[in-house]
This record gives sequence, structure tokens and C-alpha cells, in this order.
Amino acid sequence: MATIRDVAALASVSIASVSRYLNTPEKVRQATAERIRAAMKACGYRFNYAAKVLSTQRTKTLGLVIPTITNTVFADSTRGLQDEATRRGYQVLLANADYDPAAEGRLIRHLLERQVDALVMTVSDPLAIMARETPALDIPSVFLYSTLADAPVSSVGIDNEKGGYDATAHLLDLGHERLAMLAGSFAASDRSRHRYEGYRRCLRQRGLDHDPSLVVQAPFGLEHCREAVSRLMNRAAPPTAIFASNDLMAIGAMGALRAFGLTVPQDVSVVGFDDVTFASYVTPRLTTIRQPVYEMGRLAAKVALDALEGGDAGPRHLILEHELVVRESTAPIRRMSAGFGERGFPVP
Repeated sequence: MATIRDVAALASVSIASVSRYLNTPEKVRQATAERIRAAMKACGYRFNYAAKVLSTQRTKTLGLVIPTITNTVFADSTRGLQDEATRRGYQVLLANADYDPAAEGRLIRHLLERQVDALVMTVSDPLAIMARETPALDIPSVFLYSTLADAPVSSVGIDNEKGGYDATAHLLDLGHERLAMLAGSFAASDRSRHRYEGYRRCLRQRGLDHDPSLVVQAPFGLEHCREAVSRLMNRAAPPTAIFASNDLMAIGAMGALRAFGLTVPQDVSVVGFDDVTFASYVTPRLTTIRQPVYEMGRLAAKVALDALEGGDAGPRHLILEHELVVRESTAPIRRMSAGFGERGFPVP
């Protein structure tokens, strides 16, 4: 079996250079790295990963917990995280919680048992996770998408409350006053709850009463939108605009409105949140709040790995800028001669 000494001799480099390439490849010049890779292939050298873990007490893995693999917003942030991790010689171990708060703790403990070096999490309730799992979180950890000022665990995200405020303000500026919110379950997402708080604050500042019946919580997913929209539109005074707490729910709402014979935005305006790639490809193109999700993922990995490699200097809280992207799914209110509620939309 080939050894590191054989690789060094074949590549005409020192044993220390080969060791540096195996442990911190980003610190090796490209020409040297190419010679070492060619030598490893030529002599059939296979890196003993278990031996490295024993000697360094590092697995060179970054654990990641996300709520779902079905929403592309998390795919984009994962790509940013993985690009940063790969650049620094780390692999990513991914766990999908399916928006299940009970599963999150189990997955975190599972990743810790796998001895990940650092952990990035998007969870339903970061405060609850900190209370339950803090004794186990003795490695650098970062909450992604949630921002918690002064919390003992680092976080990277946007101001979700302000994003909800800006989405609501846009619809109010267009003249909509019966403004509903299609919210992802607050129990499954603190981001949805914070966006709702922004919706409430904007209504309050504009002097409008909050009508709880205009807020419908639903499980995340397109398949749950039809029933939620039916509940909103069967009111005696249905809304003229809907703010959805993510783009998938907004797109599901537009589909449900079309099925009920309504046109977006002529009859009902719709705003989403995230700006996933296909938000600009649906018809009408979706007005939404854009999050810089790739950069959020990259920075989450950077914060975690900087703490790991440089010694934990305490929590960091990075709040990135969001942007209202106005497209074709919103328009000024059109006064209707008859209420929508008279049409009797079917409840599935």
C-alpha cells in the first residue's frame, strides 16, 4: 500500500508539502497541488481519513440543518454555504427537518454524534433550541435566516420583521386596506411569525385595525394554499390583497385564486417573500421581498469556520439588507361592484 512518503517522492516535494495538501489544500500552490494529485493517482494512494480524525480531533465537516429540501430558497443558501466550506477544505453534512420542531433536536444531536466541527441551523424556534440543546452545543454554531440580537449563538439573516412591514406597506400604498396574510405555521417558523409582526406594525402605524380573521396560518407547501385562500375569500368582505410569508405560498395562492375565477392582480394583488428563481417566471411575475440567500449561506459558513479556526471570540450577528422587488402580481386597488364573498368559493 502506498504511503505519504511514496507520494512525496513521486511528486518531488517534501512529506510536509503532501501533509499540508491533505490537511489544508487551500494553502498549497496550484502547481504543487496538481503534482501531488497526479502522484497520488499514479501510486494508488488512498487517504486514511480515520487516522486524520484521531490525530487532529477534527472531522473537517460542517453540519447543516434545514427545514425542507423542497423550497429552492434553502437550496440556494446551501450552495453558498457549501461553496465556502469547500473552499476551506470542509465537507457539509445535511439534515432535513421537514418543518418538524421535534425532529430538529434529534437531528442536531445526530450531527453532534457524528462529530461535526461546526453547526449551522435553520430551525422553527432558535430560543427553544438554545434552551434545550445549549449543553450539547459546545462547538461553533450559527442560526441561519433567524437574527437574534444579543443571543449567545451567532446568527446570519435579514430583518424579517422589517421585510414583513415593507411588503405590507407596498400593498397599502396601492390603496389596499382589506389586506390578508397567508402565513406559514408560526410553530414551524419564527421567520413567519416575525414577518407577521411586521405586517401588524405596518397596519398599526397606518391607523388600520388588525382583523385576526384576515390572517390564516397554514402548513408550508403549495398543496395547503387552496383551502387557506378559500377561507379568506369566502368572507363577507374578502381581502383585495394577500401577503404570503414565502414565495411558494404566494404562488400557491395565485393558483388558488385562478381556480376560483379571479385574476391576479386585477382582482387580488399578491406579494411573496424570498425571491426564489422561478418567482420571475410565473405568470404574473411575482412581487416579493428578496433575500440575499446565497450570501447568507456563505457568511453562515464563514462565521462558523472562523470561530472554529480562530478560536471562538463570541457570537456574531449579521443582518443583511433585503429588497422589495415589484413585478406584475400587485396593482392599485380596483373597486368591485359585487363582493367576492358572494361567489361562494368551494372549501376543499
